[in-house]
Amino acid sequence: MKKPLNFKILFKYLLTGVGYFLFSLLDGKYTPFSLALLTANLYVGVKPIPSLVLYFIPYLPSQDFQTIIIGLFAGVIICFAFLIYRRYGKKPSFEIVGYFAVALAPYCAFSSAYPLLLKLAISAIIILSCFILNTGAKIWLLKGLKYKLGLDDLFCASFLFGICAYGAIIAFGADFYFAFSLLAILFSSYLLGKSTPIFSSIVLALPLSLYELDLSFFGVFSLLAIVVCACSNYSKLLTAISSALLSFGLFFLPQSPLLPSFQLFILTSISCAVYLFFPERFADKLKSRLKIHSSDNVGRYSINVHKNAVSGKLFEMSAVFDEMACSLNKIGSDLPTKDKFAQSFADEILISVCSRCKNYSDCRKLSFPTDSDLVKITGLAIAKGKLNLIDLPKQFSYRCLFPEEIVKFTNKLVGRYNLAEGEKLALEQGKDLVLKQTKGLSEALKSLATSINKQIEISDVTEEKLLDNLLKCGIAVKEVAKFSGEENEIVITLPYKDVSNPLLIKAISEITGYRSVISQNKRISEELSVITVKRAPDMDAVFGIARRIKDGKKKSGDTHSITKITEGKFLVALNDGMGSGESAEEISSTAISLVETFYKAGLRSETILPMVNKLLSFGDEDNFTALDVVIVDLFSGFADFIKIGSPYSFIISKDTVKIIEGNSLPLGILEEMRPTVCSTPLFSGDVIMLLSDGITDAFASSSDLIDFLSTQRALNPKTLADSVLEKALYLSGNVAKDDMTVFCVRVFNRN
Repeated sequence: MKKPLNFKILFKYLLTGVGYFLFSLLDGKYTPFSLALLTANLYVGVKPIPSLVLYFIPYLPSQDFQTIIIGLFAGVIICFAFLIYRRYGKKPSFEIVGYFAVALAPYCAFSSAYPLLLKLAISAIIILSCFILNTGAKIWLLKGLKYKLGLDDLFCASFLFGICAYGAIIAFGADFYFAFSLLAILFSSYLLGKSTPIFSSIVLALPLSLYELDLSFFGVFSLLAIVVCACSNYSKLLTAISSALLSFGLFFLPQSPLLPSFQLFILTSISCAVYLFFPERFADKLKSRLKIHSSDNVGRYSINVHKNAVSGKLFEMSAVFDEMACSLNKIGSDLPTKDKFAQSFADEILISVCSRCKNYSDCRKLSFPTDSDLVKITGLAIAKGKLNLIDLPKQFSYRCLFPEEIVKFTNKLVGRYNLAEGEKLALEQGKDLVLKQTKGLSEALKSLATSINKQIEISDVTEEKLLDNLLKCGIAVKEVAKFSGEENEIVITLPYKDVSNPLLIKAISEITGYRSVISQNKRISEELSVITVKRAPDMDAVFGIARRIKDGKKKSGDTHSITKITEGKFLVALNDGMGSGESAEEISSTAISLVETFYKAGLRSETILPMVNKLLSFGDEDNFTALDVVIVDLFSGFADFIKIGSPYSFIISKDTVKIIEGNSLPLGILEEMRPTVCSTPLFSGDVIMLLSDGITDAFASSSDLIDFLSTQRALNPKTLADSVLEKALYLSGNVAKDDMTVFCVRVFNRN
């Protein structure tokens, strides 16, 4: 089966053949300058035999037998040397100079093109240029634009291009070369951007300046590059037209190095047309590939690998806690049930009490007491918690001579049962708390792993657009990295002074298509800062609170909290510790601190609230607390209400007042807790109002409070909170009978 034609290899050999042809034209006397290029190509892995053929063909047009033989001899010597080295898997080192000496000896001895000293000098130039062309050939034939080029690489590649360009001018004329250079400057701007056209113009102008011996070509090409750079930020059409008009204008300038001609007009017009009508699909594809190869891919890839590794470890740790929770859930108490206790206690009564009675043998003959009688007695004792003589069955009391001994021993067994039940309950409570904590840790680790695993985009068109747009605004950004994920996170390194520039966010938002906000700002040096930009929520919020401590007390049992959970999502909470004063304040602060801490850690409500309830239910004191929690998502515009033993809350809209009621008991009363949970949409201008019972108790009913709120349309949440507190105090005779707190949150669209 024949192998398909490899167009990449074919193009590589075509490129080398063109190079040999252009090198052979450098002085018009077929001096073997192309021998240096042949050696460079062999160093980068081009096969010797095809290279020798392509190297030899350009000598044939000379039609001079001596020139052809001298050129062929030189090529055969170099290729033969590489064939020998290749057989042993090596390449020549500095000994290549000796091979050059042998290869160029016939040229120095027999060529009549130049005097001997000049031929020796040319031979030395050929040998020295080989080492520069070696790197240049590697770039053009192997690397291309697939890798980041250093300064040495750029110099060597430009050197090789310059020699070929000089030969092209000889072969095709200056007009053709000018049109080609214009096209190269245009495409360098479109594909590579930034200052590339300036560098390209210098490299392109050098061969033409040497050929015409006129340095003014540097000025002409630089002017073209400046115009291209200035116009390329707007449109291809403007760039093409401006370049064409400038070129045509330069033709007619006094002392212009370009002589106007019909051919020059046509070639220049063709160059601009090719640039203008080049298919954007192919151009963008090529541009994206060049962008990939010019980016810091190794650094980005390494960061992503480390992020994946850390995220993977966190997921593994999360799996450990999941497994622990599963195992804990399977582990049950080894303590027997009530029925088994009753049976066991019946056996003990028979052994420890009845067997010691003097009438034991007579009772056993009569099958008294029966096993069911004793089980019935012990079961009753366990159920009541204590056994009395009157609790014994009448028939049992009639037959037993020492019933008080039975009662005394049974109560002793019941005490042991109660102790075992207490241990069992404590074990179950501890296991339940550990189970909730384990699940919470697993959830937090998963959330952290997901957050860490945000990948840096290897190549993103948005980054290039951001750089260009910020530069238009006068902000010279050093680096841009875009992360994948829903948060649309972008990290930018820029001068510290530009962080406060009002055009910064505007320029970013123009490219991303959404409103952006700086979520983090870290100064890394005296001049530079690194900022993290994320998508700004569609809504924003302002807060207001009014409070009054119960008369005669120094501390309030009402506490409140505002906690940022994620970008665009926050939690507000109002906690009413039962009672007032220091004890209530301590309970309330503890509850709200626990809730706030757990939410910050990334735990979910269904895990947090039962855990807090369990923690508050420990201890001998009655630690009761009413809790109002509202989680507001400024992206979606929804609010989640979680009410536990708290009075009603309100959403005050432009035309209505919506009541949010709860029917659950306060935290810490029962081991099992069922909070009231509801979700409701918010609209611009809505106000969420949370109240402690000191406020709601001041009003006769919720209807009276709604009627009052219907008259309040204050846009300022602080003003609204003050009005409600003032009204509640008025209804209470200006006496604070309990701690009184009004907490308002107003949401509004960012316009």
